[in-house]
Amino acid sequence: MTQRRFVPAKSTSNPAKGRAFRGGPPPNQSDLAVAPSEVLRFVLRIALIFFAIVGLPTIVARSVHRGPMPDVTAWLHTSDAKRQVRVYSTETESTTTMALNNYVLGVLAAEFSPGAPIASLKAAAVATRTYAIHAMTQMGGPPSVANQHGADVTDDASLDLPIASESDVEAEYPNQSLQFLSQLQAAVEATDGQIIVYQKKPILAFMFEESPGRTRSSVDALHQSIPYLPAISCPDDAVDPDRISTNTFDSRELGQAFGQASVNLAQLKLTRATDGFVTSVKAGDQTITGADFAARLSLPSTDFTWLVSKGGLTITSYGRGLDVGMSLHEAQALAAKMDWQDILSHFYPDTSVQSDGEFL
Repeated sequence: MTQRRFVPAKSTSNPAKGRAFRGGPPPNQSDLAVAPSEVLRFVLRIALIFFAIVGLPTIVARSVHRGPMPDVTAWLHTSDAKRQVRVYSTETESTTTMALNNYVLGVLAAEFSPGAPIASLKAAAVATRTYAIHAMTQMGGPPSVANQHGADVTDDASLDLPIASESDVEAEYPNQSLQFLSQLQAAVEATDGQIIVYQKKPILAFMFEESPGRTRSSVDALHQSIPYLPAISCPDDAVDPDRISTNTFDSRELGQAFGQASVNLAQLKLTRATDGFVTSVKAGDQTITGADFAARLSLPSTDFTWLVSKGGLTITSYGRGLDVGMSLHEAQALAAKMDWQDILSHFYPDTSVQSDGEFL
């Protein structure tokens, strides 16, 4: 994300300086004399213009921000600023390169809202940086969607981590954008170059918005055993009413999920994993994964139930996101009693934090 900075207004030269006199001899020096009162008025006008261009916006920005202005020099000289990450945009179908600190800032802007505790922001900053470093240094294995487009990561939340631009933040929080971005920048700078490792390697630092009350283990969600991704209880998520959402779909809308004109609601069947999440949905002879079903209907989670009625199929979803790794909603609750290092240890057990210097 490109930070917008305050810059001083450019000075203007005197319009009479160096100007050639045309149409006759040059005037006498006495004709060019200016009364002291005219000089004073000119100086005052210049001072007022300067204040309007530079001083007033700065005062307003400071009053809105209510804190020190961002230090652009420090931001440009961090360890993260020297590292580049390639990001594939699924919307524009193009790959761009950005500084790692801007990438981390963009992810935090997409995942949090103003007022989030600083410890949770720092934990998420380290997890995001780790996710990027893991993607940048991964060797072997099948190519990801990002790899297929010459990138390290995508900006698609269903594939990697979401990214918000500065304009997105300004549109979403017009009266708080400067303060919010400065808070995020402080979290990124405070954890500069720090990543999470397991057995001296960067981890798959998955994180998501909110669990239904417990995160999924890697065995249930990814069908592989990853020691630092067990199921973690999230009591604050479990009592949050916002974790539950309900949507109703008619037979034509559901048919689109299967590439059909419509489906017979009475024939819909689903299968679940041992932890209750939906693994597949069947309509007639066609079966799609629970993840594809949720994505095509824009459901927030694959943990859902449904009820068939005359009005259609009413689906109730629990939680928001992949549900593997760190719940950002739970992390914000934990920030009241834990520092960022302890939050990371809570969600990624048996890991440690170290500098990313040896990996790039």
